[in-house]
Amino acid sequence: MTITGTTTGEASTQVSPTIPPPPSASGESPKGLKILLIGPTIFKLPLQGYGGTEAIVLSLAEEFAKAGHQVTVVAPEGSVLPEGVELLPIELGQSEEAAFSKYRERLPEFDIIHDHTFQAWAYLESVGIDPPLPIVKTFHTDPSIWATPPPVPHPSLVGISTNHARRLSLAYGVATRRVYNGIDLKFYSPPPEGAKRNGRLLWLGRYTAEKDPLSAMQLAKRLRIPLDCYGDIDIVGDQSYVDRCRAEADGLIVRWYPGVTREKTVELYRTYRALLYTLAWDEPFGLVIGEAQACGLPVLTLDRGSMMELVAHGVSGYVCDDIADVEKILKEGCLAHLKPDDIVANAQRFSKEAMAHNYLDLFDQVHRQHPW
Repeated sequence: MTITGTTTGEASTQVSPTIPPPPSASGESPKGLKILLIGPTIFKLPLQGYGGTEAIVLSLAEEFAKAGHQVTVVAPEGSVLPEGVELLPIELGQSEEAAFSKYRERLPEFDIIHDHTFQAWAYLESVGIDPPLPIVKTFHTDPSIWATPPPVPHPSLVGISTNHARRLSLAYGVATRRVYNGIDLKFYSPPPEGAKRNGRLLWLGRYTAEKDPLSAMQLAKRLRIPLDCYGDIDIVGDQSYVDRCRAEADGLIVRWYPGVTREKTVELYRTYRALLYTLAWDEPFGLVIGEAQACGLPVLTLDRGSMMELVAHGVSGYVCDDIADVEKILKEGCLAHLKPDDIVANAQRFSKEAMAHNYLDLFDQVHRQHPW
C-alpha cells in the first residue's frame, strides 16, 4: 500500500498495490453537478451546539452551491439550508434505515451521492448495477463500525486525515482517499489584538471514555492548574461516565459544564490559556483542534490518530507521547513559547473552502467513471 500527499490540505491518494492510482484530476472543478449530500438523522441544520459531521455537511452544501452546483441535502425536517439548496426531509432521530426509504427512489437522478451516514444504506441500491451509482462515502468515525467493505467493486471511501485513511484502507482492503475536514475561518477567528486570556485550561468535546476528559481533570487537580470542561451530555452512550466526570469536578480547580452553543465556543477559544485535549482513541480528525487554533488557542494533546497532522508540534501546540509528557510540558511552561500568529497560521490549512475544492476534485474522478 502506498500513500501520496502532504499535510497542506490537498486530497491525497491511498491505494493497494493491486489497484492502479486513478487519473489525476483535471485541475478544474467539474461544473453543474447534481449533488446529493446525505447527512445523519440526529440534529437539524444548522447546529446549535455539538455535532461535527452535521457541520461538515452544511459547509459542503454552502460551498458546492457557491461553486454553481445543484445541491440537495438529506437532513431532518425543519432544517434551514443555504439559499438555493434543496432539503430532502427525513424525521429527526429516526433510524438510518428508515431514513433511507425517504430518499432511495431519488438516488439515480444525481451525478454524485456523497454519503456521511454511519451505515451508508445507499450502497444497497448500487449492488448489481452497471455502472454503479456514483457514491462517495466519507467516514467520520473508527473503521470498526463495519465488518466488511461495501458490496460494490469501487466503494470510493474517504478518510478525514491521512492516519484515518490509512486505517480504513488496512481495515477493508480497498483504496481510500483523504480530505481534511474544513472549518469556517471567518467564524472561528482570533480575538482582537491585545486581548488577555484568563490563564485557565480548556477541555471541550463529548463526555465519553474515548474523548477521556477524566484524564484531563485528574491531571489538572494533580498539578493544581485550573481547568474548565465543556461537553455534550446527550450523544454519549454511557451516562454513568458523564456522572463520573461531573463528580470529578471540585468547582475550584476543575469546573464542569454541559455543552454550549457554537457562538459560545468561539468566546471560549478566545479566552482560555490552552486547549487540553486528552483522548483515548485514534481521533479521525477533531474539529475542536482546528477551531481552537483558528482562534489563536494552543493545543496540548496526545499522539493519537490525526493529532500529529493537525497540530504543528512546538509551533501551534504540543503532541505528547503520554500524560506524563503532557505534565512535563505544563510544568516547564512550554506553552509560553508559542506565538498566537503561528497558531492561527497553522489552522489556515483547514478551511471549508479547501475541503470543498478537494471533494470536487474527487467528484470529478467519479463523474468521469474513475471511482476507486
